[in-house]
Amino acid sequence: MPWVFALLLFAATPAAWAQQAAPRLISDSPEYCAELASRFAAIGAEAPSHLRTLADEGQRLCAEGQTRGGIAKLRRALKEAQRGE
Repeated sequence: MPWVFALLLFAATPAAWAQQAAPRLISDSPEYCAELASRFAAIGAEAPSHLRTLADEGQRLCAEGQTRGGIAKLRRALKEAQRGE
């Protein structure tokens, strides 16, 4: 059974964590709004009109300084467009 402890110890080492993808940091900044808007624009022409409307509303909210609400709408539109809904 000592090998089980060695395996658990190896799995908890920073070297094992380094192989995983780095987490993506997000914020409620205008820059993040712009990043989401550009990501949606890259696929937005193929998205259904209700998702384009949702993304437009998100961009409007971001422009008005309501970044959290704008980001929420942009992320939702992007996620649904990527899923093909």
